[in-house]
Amino acid sequence: MKSIRLVVPVIALVLALLPSPALASTTYTESVLGVETGPPQSTPSCDDSNSVSSFAGIARGTLNGGFQIAVCHTPLAPSAEILGGTFILSNGTTTVAGGFASGGTVTYVTTFVTGSFCIQKFAVSGDLLPSGHFAGKLLHYGSGTASSCNVFFATISGSAELTSP
Repeated sequence: MKSIRLVVPVIALVLALLPSPALASTTYTESVLGVETGPPQSTPSCDDSNSVSSFAGIARGTLNGGFQIAVCHTPLAPSAEILGGTFILSNGTTTVAGGFASGGTVTYVTTFVTGSFCIQKFAVSGDLLPSGHFAGKLLHYGSGTASSCNVFFATISGSAELTSP
């Protein structure tokens, strides 16, 4: 009995010193399509005023659910830099959350005008935190001319690949 009392702490000590197995990670590959859920806003976490754009929509791929994003960016003039933000992907049973890394881009591509209706197209790309990448297009819809588009709403579409621990 005395030897068992000595063996148990030794086994516990050996197990504690063994390297723990790496947690399995999952890679999600999603195609997304969503709409802007309101005008750009100011938040305490984004230094540029009125530069947090929020979108929600569907994500199809590994998860097959919905997504919500809030992206902090510099003003579009005509392009912008992504400064940060958050995202959530969920299908009701699995939720993956993370952020947008600083340094992503929103690059002006073109403006299409027919009558008084205009569409501005932007290419978007950048990295996701903790690990991933996104790329797609942002479309602004409004009224105006080729030199000026009074935006009413926006859509986002593209793809995202992220690895979650």
